Amino acid sequence: MKNVGLRLKEQREEVGFTLEEMSAKTKITIPQLRALEEGNLDFFKEDISYVPYFVRFYAQALYLDYETLRIDVDTAIKDLHHTQKLKIVAQNKTTKENIENRIKDRSKMNRNTTALRPAGKRKVDYSLLSMLVFIILLLITLIVIFFVYIYPMIIDSKANNNETDIIALPQNPNEEVEEKPEEDDPTIPFVSAVEVTALNSREYEITGYVVDEEVLITVTFVRDVWMKVYIDGVATDNPKSKIYKKDEVMEIRLLAKDDTDVMLHFGNLKGNLVKVNNEEIVWDTSITNWLRGIKINFRFKGV
Repeated sequence: MKNVGLRLKEQREEVGFTLEEMSAKTKITIPQLRALEEGNLDFFKEDISYVPYFVRFYAQALYLDYETLRIDVDTAIKDLHHTQKLKIVAQNKTTKENIENRIKDRSKMNRNTTALRPAGKRKVDYSLLSMLVFIILLLITLIVIFFVYIYPMIIDSKANNNETDIIALPQNPNEEVEEKPEEDDPTIPFVSAVEVTALNSREYEITGYVVDEEVLITVTFVRDVWMKVYIDGVATDNPKSKIYKKDEVMEIRLLAKDDTDVMLHFGNLKGNLVKVNNEEIVWDTSITNWLRGIKINFRFKGV
């Protein structure tokens, strides 16, 4: 390309034109004309494809035959392409080697760091461990309270959703029961032989009594059980609602009247013995081993 540029420059000087005049004539910038005359293809590296057109147009403006320059121009451009490809290959190779070296250096550094790092024992955080144990014990306690006291009342409430009375919470089991002095009872107990008939597993009918005759209902507990008594839908405090101890006997004394309802609300029923005027109630097999809250109803039914 140097020979081509020299030939263009000699021809321009021979015909007596300056670069400024040739730039005005060809519309090619002065830096581009100067690069052509110097054979500097690197000046056109951004778009080398324009070089043959620039040389042809410049040569024609200087009254030169472009065909005498074509071979040198094409050869120079091919050499430039080849050189650029070699540079790109060399750059890619260098970049790849640099990346591989960096990876090797990092791997080596990591191995050295691991080898130098002491294998110390991890300390146990006893404060955190104690907190976790406390939380677990608290959850277990809440679960036990829920299933022993609250859950039975929820289940029993759903099973008897037709009742509107509100079930009170059990009283403190350690609360002392105020005992009232016994008074002389003018009624004569157990004059009539009452009959108790099961209508279903939770409802019983009492017959064979004399109106205003005293009837005694007793409950003998085989374990600690919470219990509450309702008469005609109203909670009574005689006997009181509380947790009755094992082997304790609860008595309900009332005068027999037609359509009187007595409801016994047990925390759980299993094993508890109920008698009406000494007649033992035989529970239905479906509730014999009942360990949740349950309500048993007795209704006085005159004949």
